[in-house]
Amino acid sequence: MDFEKIGRTRLMVRLPRHRQQLAKLRLLSLSTLLEACGIAVITRDELQGHTISGESLIAQYESNCQAIEDKVVRLLTNISARFVNWVPASSPVTFSAI
Repeated sequence: MDFEKIGRTRLMVRLPRHRQQLAKLRLLSLSTLLEACGIAVITRDELQGHTISGESLIAQYESNCQAIEDKVVRLLTNISARFVNWVPASSPVTFSAI
């Protein structure tokens, strides 16, 4: 499973204000948070599907999901809008003559 993709998709739905940043940014710190979010969400959903799971464990994963979401919002809020549209030096850039 691609937990980073799962976390990114979930947060794009939950955080529409940051959807563009989530779609474009490729930072190690963000990728780590998105992966953690994906793992926490999948685990929480699996626990909710089992009647044996304790409510306290499900509540702990809910809390983890919210804490990760809060960290992602703080990270995205502190990133400059110019950085979202930044093109890495290794990418081919073409310029047209004016």
